[in-house]
Amino acid sequence: MGENTDDNKIENRDQDENFEFKYNFFNLPWDDRSNKSKSGIVILLIAIFVATMALVVNSFIMHYRGFEQIKKYSNLSELSCFRVKMDDYRFVARIHSVSTQQLLCLGAVVSKSSVLANGVCVKSGPIRIYLGSMSNPRCKKGFSIDLFESMYHVGVFSKKLVLLSSYESIQGCSETIKIGNNLDWTQKVHIIGRPHSVGRTFSRQHASLARKEYVDTNSNQHLKSNYTICVRDLAACPIRAGDLMLQNGKLFGLASTSVQRFGEACFGDLSVVSRELKEMDADIVIE
Repeated sequence: MGENTDDNKIENRDQDENFEFKYNFFNLPWDDRSNKSKSGIVILLIAIFVATMALVVNSFIMHYRGFEQIKKYSNLSELSCFRVKMDDYRFVARIHSVSTQQLLCLGAVVSKSSVLANGVCVKSGPIRIYLGSMSNPRCKKGFSIDLFESMYHVGVFSKKLVLLSSYESIQGCSETIKIGNNLDWTQKVHIIGRPHSVGRTFSRQHASLARKEYVDTNSNQHLKSNYTICVRDLAACPIRAGDLMLQNGKLFGLASTSVQRFGEACFGDLSVVSRELKEMDADIVIE
């Protein structure tokens, strides 16, 4: 037994002596590297440094932009967005996503069973409309959409408006608004917008109308000025797709897009689709 143990020790010692440590690209000593290998290491380190700095700078920029955006809209909501109670605007429908419960946009109650909205409102899947007071149990549950009809309108970015109808009676939770056919260009309009904070309020702001020649040179090129009504000299209060433009208690337009340029925003002119609206729902009043 003793002899076998000694033989194993000798054999292991021989194996240790014959073992040769092999270097690779990463553990090769610097002084033993070729110029090509040294250049490769330097380039690799520079690439890692540049990539790291790019990520840091990008994160800083995104954080800064997010902070500025939040700060901007926070200040605007506090300083420039006049708030009005939802209960005082029973012709305004709140359109929510069924899956997320998120408020997508606003619509206008134009008849005893129909709500008019921007086509962009129905692009996020099934929707449900809410009307009237949130404290009223009947109104609080909202109303399902049983039928919607669309009409082509080049004055809105989505290129269509939609008429949403429910088989349930919405009269107890809403009031209808007339659609205006003759805009007075010498007067201002006011805009009812989505709430910008939690609460039972809408935003409301006054705006000056922009003449067609002004719109042609400044508005979004994707929109045709003959089918839009644009406003300028807006207060610093966001306008979002679907917001309502009114004058003298009548509805004249739905906001085309959420993009505002140079204090200007454009609305789809409802007078250009008045005939189609009447054909879809004879109860709609157009004056």
